[in-house]
Amino acid sequence: MYPFKFKQIFQAALLLVVCLMSHVAQSQTVTDFPKKPVRWIIPTSPGAGTDTSARIFAQIANEAWKQSVIPDNKPGASGMLGLDALYAAAPDGYTLAFMSVSQFIDATLLQKYQFDASKDFTPITLLASTPLVLLANSQTGIRSVAQLLSYAKDHPNEMNYGSGGSGGLTHIAMEMFASKAGIKLTHIPYKGSGPAVIDLLAGRVQLGYSTPPAVLQHIKSGRLIPLAVTTTHRFAQLPDVPTVSELGYPSASINTWYGLFGPAKMSPELVDKIAQSLAHEARRNPSTKDRIITGGIDPVFGTPADFAAGLKKEREQIVSTAKLIGFEKDK
Repeated sequence: MYPFKFKQIFQAALLLVVCLMSHVAQSQTVTDFPKKPVRWIIPTSPGAGTDTSARIFAQIANEAWKQSVIPDNKPGASGMLGLDALYAAAPDGYTLAFMSVSQFIDATLLQKYQFDASKDFTPITLLASTPLVLLANSQTGIRSVAQLLSYAKDHPNEMNYGSGGSGGLTHIAMEMFASKAGIKLTHIPYKGSGPAVIDLLAGRVQLGYSTPPAVLQHIKSGRLIPLAVTTTHRFAQLPDVPTVSELGYPSASINTWYGLFGPAKMSPELVDKIAQSLAHEARRNPSTKDRIITGGIDPVFGTPADFAAGLKKEREQIVSTAKLIGFEKDK
């Protein structure tokens, strides 16, 4: 009887020691993070809005951690190849992914990859938000939404627009706007926002949506004409451009965002450290915030809990919107 009790006590004590050692090792890992370069996956091609913003925040992480943060562009399949790479990574914080709402939408709707977007990634922090800008190539002669609607209603499906991919944010945003405005446009999908902007500049497509970081220079040069922004309030860097809400289409307002994700099963302590260190760097150095705003985005640096809750709500909205425009996910 007694030897049996002693064996039980010994096993319990051994388990406790193992747990304590594991906790200590994990705490040391979190405290020392990062001890080597961090891979910063960007699931788009170079030059896209997400790529521009991702590199700004990679530099901020570099300064916060005093360690190399290496941008790694992995475009393809609407950004899903990059997320596949994140899914396969170890949950140690040394592989992270900078994701925009566009990749989040695709990951939610496509559902044909090895990962499940609702559970196979760890939301770390919402980093920034930015509107979409409704754009026309300057050669179209269109300078306002009123002119666009007048022409499009007289010439249904004659005008075409480029998007970063079928079912992506810029596709959904334009279809929502066209539906609310009562016009018909022809959709030309591209393999990423970068190529779509290139063809918009070249005049191969007449219209498009983009995030400000990718197109502000082209707006300033006059090659692209901003017709509206998709937020409910005017964008600070384009104060003369009306919102879709004030033009009478509030339900076409879509706010886009950029966030940082890790693989599944990251420790809460590590997630908190990464989120807090980036927020601290932004508060510590005023020039950091200026750099973000100059890039055409508004800094947020939210908590992991708030980010996760917001994603859950937005996932439900995305599915609802896809049904509204009749989008069917790939089989």
